Amino acid sequence: MAPIVDPRPDWAPADNEAELAAIFAQTAAGLAQVDLSGTFTLVNDRFCEMVGRSRAELLTLRMQDITHPDHLTENVPLFEAAVRDGTPYRIEKRYVRPDGSIIWVDNSVNLIRKPDGSPFGVLAASIDVTRRHETEAALRASELRLRLAMDAGRMAVWEYDVRAGRVLHSSELNRLFGFIETRDVSYDEIRGRIEPEDMERLRKAAGASLATGKPHFQSEARYRLSSGQIRWLLISADFVLLPEGGLDRVIGVALDITERKQQEEHQRLLIHELNHRVKNTLAIVQSLAHQTFGGGDPALRTAFEARLVALADAHNLLTRENWESASLGDVIAAAAAPCDPGNRVEMTGPDLRVPPKVAVALALAIHELCTNAVKYGALSNNDGRISIEWSVDGDRFRLHWREAGGPAVAPPVRRGFGSRMLERALAAELDGTVRLDFAPSGLCCTIEAPAAQTWITPH
Repeated sequence: MAPIVDPRPDWAPADNEAELAAIFAQTAAGLAQVDLSGTFTLVNDRFCEMVGRSRAELLTLRMQDITHPDHLTENVPLFEAAVRDGTPYRIEKRYVRPDGSIIWVDNSVNLIRKPDGSPFGVLAASIDVTRRHETEAALRASELRLRLAMDAGRMAVWEYDVRAGRVLHSSELNRLFGFIETRDVSYDEIRGRIEPEDMERLRKAAGASLATGKPHFQSEARYRLSSGQIRWLLISADFVLLPEGGLDRVIGVALDITERKQQEEHQRLLIHELNHRVKNTLAIVQSLAHQTFGGGDPALRTAFEARLVALADAHNLLTRENWESASLGDVIAAAAAPCDPGNRVEMTGPDLRVPPKVAVALALAIHELCTNAVKYGALSNNDGRISIEWSVDGDRFRLHWREAGGPAVAPPVRRGFGSRMLERALAAELDGTVRLDFAPSGLCCTIEAPAAQTWITPH
């Protein structure tokens, strides 16, 4: 490669210096030059704007004076090594503004030498990365809340590699089965916790689904903790097939339903007791009929009917069930908010209240899509936007996720766990379909599932 030739060899030194000064002043990055002690000697307008200080003020301060104290232990040795050995370095750190607010910067730092090779200063180019740090912090908080929610609901996402014969590590599954969270637990250990007859039922359910070409199966099973306590699981899983048709892996969700099973047992006992009481009530009705209609007085018939209504009301009170639900808009907003500090997610749709199962499934889906958008999609830059729209048409529910303004999208070579969970596990959980379209302009996701009329909030 031919050397680069300066096209302006005849420029006077003053002209060259003027050109460099213009570049220094106008660059989009914050540029700051300090002497060998760290005192600012030259700053451009962008750097002044970033740190919230005037040029005159900065020229009286050191780099160490405006760097957040938490970063000095790392930053100072790097700076000293650059001065001493000429070692360039890069660091992400916080500057503290006069009002106490902070800005995260990505600093690329290099030593400046005189013509004779001796050092006389250090130059730092600063890029504002505050938005990324805020988004990452919000995402970590979202993941923590999701983990707490999964812990509270005793739910775990899992994946079984059929060819390797092992369950891929899942902290949630470990906690559910009572293993140490960080330990790699083998498939045999997990299988050993499940009651043998229930394990056989799981195998039969999975085999029957495969034999009939169904991609999903669901079953309940008891598992035993190391303390000997018996608990119940609802296992919902989906098959991932190899291109040639063999079984590659199984992914799914395990949900602890012990309380539900206890409630079902309690309800069974109540129904048994209710049936017993109904028999006694029938005997009472027979006695009332005999006493009431003995004289043939119509007024007595009215009294009898009133007594039957009172009995019916008491029966309704005993058998009434309370159902909890959640606002779909609130569920989606809560799941998306941590990933969107800049309010770049737009949501539109009718006021729906959905069952807990649907709310949890859609919250996981929105979290997965937001996580992907922050890492690779529309929320990975400052310009992208996301729209979430949902509707109910007859008995069908549809939700559309559309990204725009992010980096160009290309279809993945291999579906990751998140895509498989959305397209298979989530679809199975909702008994619907999930379609991912990796359009160049942005990812589109369409979720479609059956909807009950009770989802619509009456006005």
